[in-house]
Amino acid sequence: MSDDLAQPGSPTNGSSRPGGRPLDHRTPDAGVTLASRGGAEGDDPGWVVETVFSPFHCLYQDALHFHTQSRLAYSEAEASRLARAALMLYIASAEALVRQAAVELGRPELRGLLADPSRPLPLAEAWRLLPAIVAEPGVPTSSFNPEAPPWPQFAELLMLETSWVYPGPPSTRRAYYRSSRRDGDYEPMQPHQVPEPLRRAVRAESLTFPRTGLPRDPYALRPRHLDTARGVLDAAIEALDRRTGGVLCQDKRHRREPTRLVSPPGDAT
Repeated sequence: MSDDLAQPGSPTNGSSRPGGRPLDHRTPDAGVTLASRGGAEGDDPGWVVETVFSPFHCLYQDALHFHTQSRLAYSEAEASRLARAALMLYIASAEALVRQAAVELGRPELRGLLADPSRPLPLAEAWRLLPAIVAEPGVPTSSFNPEAPPWPQFAELLMLETSWVYPGPPSTRRAYYRSSRRDGDYEPMQPHQVPEPLRRAVRAESLTFPRTGLPRDPYALRPRHLDTARGVLDAAIEALDRRTGGVLCQDKRHRREPTRLVSPPGDAT
């Protein structure tokens, strides 16, 4: 999935806020005097635009920003900190995508299954159910094979985030660091670096997820892992779009943030 680019009629400054240029591309006072707009002398009421923001678009763009910044960080610790922020935002955008789609595309009698915050379904389940909620009655949806890519990889991505916010007992949160010298710099230990005497106690799957290689230890997350995470998320979005018959991403619906001039009235031409 390509990076979000500004669309015609949408904000152009990389955020959900409208850009600074008036929608009709005129200078702020072109053809409009203060008197004609009903304001007192020196009291310019200004222009007001209305936009409908897309949480998915906003959060995904923020994730991209932190993803990029993690590559430019001045230290491994800073890179890891930015990488963690980006990962959480990628997951948040995945949740916003499916719940936003349920509201906008789902059948009225079913959309509450995914869109009711008082009864939130697990995110993996929400992604699985969305095609059935969007489909018209009696129209079959494409089959879902949880073992076919990208779904096992996407499941690991969600499991990683879940393991951070539902951390479990200390015995499940052991991490290991390695250095070539006792007084040297210690880095997260990779599965192939586990010493022979520790292989019974430290198994590869306790360090990383088997399909994606994403580290379970949040401090071990690096920019290269974000490349994997983003690739998995983008592949999952494309697969979900196919399962919904193409309506999920049709005309970049999930990214659109339409904007219109609302004040002064009649000045939008």
